[in-house]
Amino acid sequence: MNIYRFELKSNIPSTLLWIGALGVTAILVMCFYPMLKSDLDTYMELIENFPPVMKAAFDLSPEKFLTPLGLYTYAFTFISLFGAVQAMNLGVGILSKEEREKTADFLLTKPVTREKVLTAKVLASLTIFVVTNILFTALSAPAVAAFSESSFEAKKFALINLSLFFLQVIFFSIGLVISAAAKKIKAVLPVSLGFAFSFYAISAFAVTSEDDKLRFITPFQYFKSSYIASEGRYEPEYALTGLFIAVAGTVISYVLYKRRDIAAV
Repeated sequence: MNIYRFELKSNIPSTLLWIGALGVTAILVMCFYPMLKSDLDTYMELIENFPPVMKAAFDLSPEKFLTPLGLYTYAFTFISLFGAVQAMNLGVGILSKEEREKTADFLLTKPVTREKVLTAKVLASLTIFVVTNILFTALSAPAVAAFSESSFEAKKFALINLSLFFLQVIFFSIGLVISAAAKKIKAVLPVSLGFAFSFYAISAFAVTSEDDKLRFITPFQYFKSSYIASEGRYEPEYALTGLFIAVAGTVISYVLYKRRDIAAV
């Protein structure tokens, strides 16, 4: 429990910064809605003139800008990227920081098993993602609702925002495997950014390809906000793939961390 509280306390500043970044992104994009609505034909014509590959890569369909929720799904493309970086950063750093900061031997000489250490860290991370999602929703919901002239589609909005939590859990599990497997990670952020942007680039390539199988390669395609806004549900095959990756990554991390040789100071 002490490890759990310590992890939460040590990650409060960075978590608040990430929540602020996510919330500001959503609010700023939604503030453009009145301007888009007042000159919609011009923006529609502009989007239509974009190359098809660019429109597919950035999910720039004209219909997306007709409603506040549609515009929000566009903003959510970038919100998902920020959330993924946050999760990868936490996953990659949660174990590697013990050796980097030379506290691993101190921690593991305490009367607590490695499994309990990792469990406390995982639970703290999940708590951070839950808090992130709740506070981000509290910031973004009023921004979307304020511009909704008709009824606010609360269910679809909630499913879109909840997908951020699922996406973060997936990226966290990937980062956790890296943290448990790597002998030493000198800097966490370059690794996190590298993996997150690589998956994002694959996502952009996947939507321009005719082969839907490419979508299984990148978590960014498991919870498409435009599909959720249209259908009001998740795509089961991709959601199950994400669940499998999250569970498998966590299990593998436990196995690797239990067998890992921890360098002493």
